[in-house]
Amino acid sequence: MKGMAYLFGGVWPRLALAVATAILGGLCSAGLITVIGEGISGISSGAELAWMFIGLCVATLIFRSGATVMLIRITQTASLRLRMELSAKLLATPLARQQQIGRAELQTILTGDIMTVTQALHTLPLMISDIVLVCACLAYLAWLSSELFTMLVVALLAGLVCYLLAQRIPVRHADALRQQLDVVNRNVFNMIAGSKELQLNARRRAFFLGELARPAAQRFRQLFVAAMTGFTLVTNFGTLLFFLIVGGLLLMRPMLAAPDEAMLGQYALILLYLLGPIGSMMAAVPSMRQGAIALRKIEQLDGRLAPPAAAAAAAGAQPFGDGGPCHLALRGLYHEYQESDGRSFSIGPLNFEVREGETVFIVGGNGSGKTTLAMLLLGFYEPGAGAIELNGRRVDGANREAYHQHFSAVFADFHLFEHVLDGGAGDWSERANAYLGKLGLAHKVRVEQGRFSTIDLSAGQRKRLALVAAYLEDRPIYLFDEWAADQDPEFKRVFYTELLPELKRRGKIVLAITHDDAYFHCADRIVKLDEGRLHELTVH
Repeated sequence: MKGMAYLFGGVWPRLALAVATAILGGLCSAGLITVIGEGISGISSGAELAWMFIGLCVATLIFRSGATVMLIRITQTASLRLRMELSAKLLATPLARQQQIGRAELQTILTGDIMTVTQALHTLPLMISDIVLVCACLAYLAWLSSELFTMLVVALLAGLVCYLLAQRIPVRHADALRQQLDVVNRNVFNMIAGSKELQLNARRRAFFLGELARPAAQRFRQLFVAAMTGFTLVTNFGTLLFFLIVGGLLLMRPMLAAPDEAMLGQYALILLYLLGPIGSMMAAVPSMRQGAIALRKIEQLDGRLAPPAAAAAAAGAQPFGDGGPCHLALRGLYHEYQESDGRSFSIGPLNFEVREGETVFIVGGNGSGKTTLAMLLLGFYEPGAGAIELNGRRVDGANREAYHQHFSAVFADFHLFEHVLDGGAGDWSERANAYLGKLGLAHKVRVEQGRFSTIDLSAGQRKRLALVAAYLEDRPIYLFDEWAADQDPEFKRVFYTELLPELKRRGKIVLAITHDDAYFHCADRIVKLDEGRLHELTVH
């Protein structure tokens, strides 16, 4: 019930109407079998019975179809709300927590699990109608003969107990199946991301396919076959149970005090008629069970993400002042994290200041902590001690989102978006095309209707496009993580001698992680990160 409340929050009135319509559809279906039974037994006949039969057929069609269509609309609305809420919460969640969850699991939940829940809910209106139909028919059977109904209830309860006990095994397999899906999707993600590396190394490719992908896929296959086989056997057992009940009633016919042939015929007819709805209900159990597992995964993810409302409100706030000189400072900043081999690495304590219009290069060897420092500067990682101050105000959880809005960055593992944001500047399209010309892209890319005409470019060209997008954002602080590492000498020169000085003239703070010592003279200051400590170097 908690999961349903989580999923259908805000649409309860429409859901109640759909359920009521499904109930009416079930009652009309039950009325149909009653009319048919009375016609066969000869209790009623004539035009009145025929018109009643036709009316119930039409009503059944209208109510069952209406309930299905309404629930399709409701479930799609709920699915849209759920997908967008989770997306908003994901983007409001600190990067470190996202990395703990993992990309593969996030993608599986945001795509596969939401679809699984939606597909399971599509069976709900017919299941409700079938439940109502079964209950109404059982009530009618009780009215026909309390003696037979008592024997029927005993048989049904015994069958239900056996069904629930037998279902426990495939349910366990279904739970394990969902866990294994994360492993399979993680392998798929790694295969796509590392396709070039796998094609270059036959041994690695063979190991990946033979030792990682195949065992995971085989395990998924085993669990899927076990779960679906178990559900199939349980469903067929329930179907067989009804045949046994009908046969048992016929065999016990001589034991009745005064057997009524017409009444026994109606009993057999109704029980056979119920075979379809009950079989449909049991066939929907695997889908509903998988939907419940997926919904539980979605709820667990929702509990680990941050609320988007606070982030949106914080993004529009101005806790660090509006305009004026910009001043960024690290005060005894310290951060420690565990590496993949179990060892801990620390950075700090760091004391560092940079002011508006300054260009600072950050240098250091591999593994010295430059990327970690960049994540700390951007506010993606929380410091273990010390603080970051912007314009004299300490950055904390309450103002971190507003702090993010002061930065534009091009990361080493950047992602290029097709659409361009103007940052409020009126001549942004002209400036964008001017930057494209400086970076040698004007013959391939134009900015048209707020988007790049193409992003199907080489890695270096895409990185230049990312630089253009960052420039257009017009933020107070720019951070570049090894931007020039894979650029041609011509564009390195443009970057260091033309674009960075332009940012300086515009009063921007520029922080550039770089190894290009040939252009160190373009920086106002150079700081070196060595074993987690900052040392300022002399600029020549």
